[in-house]
Amino acid sequence: MTSYSVFIIDASSRQPVEAELLDTIGERQLLDWQFQWRRTLETYLRRLADNGVTRQGLDWPQSWHWDWRAKIDEVRGLLGHTGYSVICRDVTQGMMRLDLASRLARLDGQVGKPLVYIDYLEIAPWNWNEPYADPPLYRGIGQVLIRTAIQRSFDEGFHGRVALHSLPQAVAFYERCGFTNLGTDPNQYRGLLPYFEITTEQARTFL
Repeated sequence: MTSYSVFIIDASSRQPVEAELLDTIGERQLLDWQFQWRRTLETYLRRLADNGVTRQGLDWPQSWHWDWRAKIDEVRGLLGHTGYSVICRDVTQGMMRLDLASRLARLDGQVGKPLVYIDYLEIAPWNWNEPYADPPLYRGIGQVLIRTAIQRSFDEGFHGRVALHSLPQAVAFYERCGFTNLGTDPNQYRGLLPYFEITTEQARTFL
């Protein structure tokens, strides 16, 4: 495990605070997810229900059912997969799982070239800026993880190319990061999720 110093933003003071980027998702991060993320999420879901928001509603978090322990267990020991986590004040603030081996680019000009694929990316629910949620504690965690995926792509010799399928609620975030939206993918996720890629030039601009 390697640790890197990064900075995120304290949402109340709008000042940068130092955080830790780990090149793993370990047991400590999974315990934070299990006992802290889930507790906060359950409180938030009850608040949504109390305000008449149903699971089919646009404000219901589309990642509410994600099980990070299962997501890590299913790729444990596979060399083509890795994880990253962001820690601040001794609590996990965000996690990301990457696929380094099984995806190829589709955008014109880079079709068939290797890239880093973001399987999953999520930030802790107390950092969400969503209807009926408390004000977020930190900002910039998603950008740190995107930057990490891009840098890993350069390190792997993939020239910054990164791809992902986005939950509909996250589309605006990936567009702000400079990704190109290639539309929904009929062959994956029942054709419900838009597919994004970032080129070498877009990646350098983001960095």
